[in-house]
Amino acid sequence: WLWAANSQSSSGDGVAGHVLQALASSKQRARGGERKRSGLGLAFIPWELKMVRLYILENFIVISLFCLCETCSKEEAKYRCPRCMKYSCSLLCVKKHKLALSCNGVRDKTAFVSVNEFTDLNLLSDYRFLEDVGRTADAAARHCIVHSPATKRLLYFLRNKARGCNIELKTLPVGFTKRKENSTTFNSMENKFYWHLKLIFPHCHAEYTLKGVPDDKTLADILKPYIDPVESDPVVCQRLKIYTASPQSDVRILMKIENRSRNSVRYNELDASRSLLDNLKGKVIIEYPTLFVVLKTLKNDMVVLGQGEHIFISCYVILGYFSYINSS
Repeated sequence: WLWAANSQSSSGDGVAGHVLQALASSKQRARGGERKRSGLGLAFIPWELKMVRLYILENFIVISLFCLCETCSKEEAKYRCPRCMKYSCSLLCVKKHKLALSCNGVRDKTAFVSVNEFTDLNLLSDYRFLEDVGRTADAAARHCIVHSPATKRLLYFLRNKARGCNIELKTLPVGFTKRKENSTTFNSMENKFYWHLKLIFPHCHAEYTLKGVPDDKTLADILKPYIDPVESDPVVCQRLKIYTASPQSDVRILMKIENRSRNSVRYNELDASRSLLDNLKGKVIIEYPTLFVVLKTLKNDMVVLGQGEHIFISCYVILGYFSYINSS
């Protein structure tokens, strides 16, 4: 930092004396400054700087302001740490100060700044900090975390136990929504699955998620808190009033058959009087079961396996019969 004072305003030691006096007085002031004190064209002098070097260049006395290294206190400082604001003279001193103060050298973007000292640079820093936080959160949501060995063993354990119950359980890669949602567990002491279960009521556009459903519980008992006029929750009952107002005999429970093409989606009809485990036997499940609760009296686009295929075959039989009649 170089500052100059016109040497013609005074002579020799007088100039140096005025300069030193101005420097001394500037230390007692805040970050203000002093102009043309004692005939000197002296500009702003920061009070933090401790060392002054004077030398004459033509008609000017040049004032060089500098600070000593705060680590070794021998050399002139060349760097200033963005975090702790300590002065250093070399890479060695930078490393020493980081080790001594446990400083990482990264500017603290969340450091407190009073309202009086808040500037446009602080505002810009806060804005960029919030942008970085949003970007980091978005990247973390998209990042696929690799399965840990414990997670892999757990998934293998669940699939193996499901296979022993004649259930083909398939799991999705990390990052898929169903993989994140699935909370299915197996209790080895009870030799029982506790399923993560999703109930969908298409006629009311409602769906509910159940966790820890034991596999020996019947489907009728599972649905009671939702469609039973007496035992259901009042809020749920109001939302599913189409179901609660209908006879229980009209309720059908369907489950989508996996591994079929989009243009041939079919559903299995489940038995409400049997347990969840009995209904899942012989079926393919991706992560967890999803049950669709529909009413016989209301129209829906769900084709039950067997019924839809029989209708499909019957159409071809009729068409073939008419073709035979026409040809004959």
